[in-house]
Amino acid sequence: MSAKSFRKMVVPMVALVCISAGFAQADKLQLQEKLSKDVKIQLRDVTIVEALEKIGQKAGVKFVLSDEAVWKLPYGEATRLSVALDGPLTDSMTEMLNAFFMRYTVGDEEITIYPRPELEHILGRPTAKQLELLKDIYTNQIRVYYLDEVQKTMNEALNQEVLISPIHIQGQLDGLLRQLVGKDPIIYETVGRQVRLTVVEEAHKSEQNEPEDTELLLPTPVTLVQLISQVQVERNEPRYTRWYISGMDFARQIPEIRVVSVGDFRKAKLGQVVDISFKDEKADAIIQRLAKWTGMRLLVFKNDPSWLSERISVDMQNVKLRQAILNIVSTVNGKIDIDVGDNEIRVYESSKRTKKPATSKASKGGGRAGSDGYVGKISIPMDGGKYYIEFMLRESDLTGELKKLREEKMKEILGEVTKPAKKPTKSE
Repeated sequence: MSAKSFRKMVVPMVALVCISAGFAQADKLQLQEKLSKDVKIQLRDVTIVEALEKIGQKAGVKFVLSDEAVWKLPYGEATRLSVALDGPLTDSMTEMLNAFFMRYTVGDEEITIYPRPELEHILGRPTAKQLELLKDIYTNQIRVYYLDEVQKTMNEALNQEVLISPIHIQGQLDGLLRQLVGKDPIIYETVGRQVRLTVVEEAHKSEQNEPEDTELLLPTPVTLVQLISQVQVERNEPRYTRWYISGMDFARQIPEIRVVSVGDFRKAKLGQVVDISFKDEKADAIIQRLAKWTGMRLLVFKNDPSWLSERISVDMQNVKLRQAILNIVSTVNGKIDIDVGDNEIRVYESSKRTKKPATSKASKGGGRAGSDGYVGKISIPMDGGKYYIEFMLRESDLTGELKKLREEKMKEILGEVTKPAKKPTKSE
């Protein structure tokens, strides 16, 4: 092929790509234009799915909940709400989604809902009380500092009793507040995993022994999240510190804000208790979904391209996320390595995995190997029957003995199938 004829082929293809990109951009601009228009609608006690559908119909757009959003809503797709929208749709949607710490992104054909980064501070599926506390942590301002009583200071700012742990973090927060009100300077010393706090006495104190004020106004109010972002756990930089809300599983339980290292935070996410249910989904899709819940990178190593493409059904309740991932990987004959330090989940194809025999091609007589529907399933009890892992079976998966047994059971249940009468021949 000459260079000239090659150019004749390439130019139309490039033009086609540019035209397609232009259409996509136009669609996106149309969606953004619809979001800027005023929408008035009032919904009472509906699921978030119903709300998004009705708002979308009113505005002429399509809203979609991402898998991550469903996982981070208090009751998933069944989460209920009441909302009254009146004004530009972009402002109303932002306000509505802020209640759940959600956001939206505009695509070429639809608008997708995703969790906001703040939800990382709630492990697992959040409750309404956790969402309310998270909002207060980010928005409520600390205006009054009770000298050397950081717990009381935080409780008043958050309008509820909240435990901040571990205890040495309270010392650091107290030191930061003292600095804000111009009290004694603070020196931090890192000793092993602990941070030692030393208060340096003022060199010049008043000769009169007057009692100190115990209620001090901050010259510049701050939020708790601004203070937590400055504390340290192991190293000398706050960026190695994470925090999450805990202790709200039972009634009258005092909420806890736990400040931990990055490694301990990842371990806590792996240790969160979850309920999962997947019906007839590919194993790799399930593993990817659970890996997203951990926030860790997923690396899959396999020799056989078809590995993990098999469809399975999984139903687990009250199981730790780490164990759920281990169970699924081992069920599909794989190995797993969870490296908290490198923030990676590595999944390997087991060398001992028994490969399925290659499916034979359909015969000329009309056979349809590999295309038959499901005829049964295998349920494997795990952990003493606490949950089951199910494998769907097609007719081609059955051995000859099982096929014969199935035919006998079908006859037993349904009775003998009447065969159609044989058509008479011309000689008859």
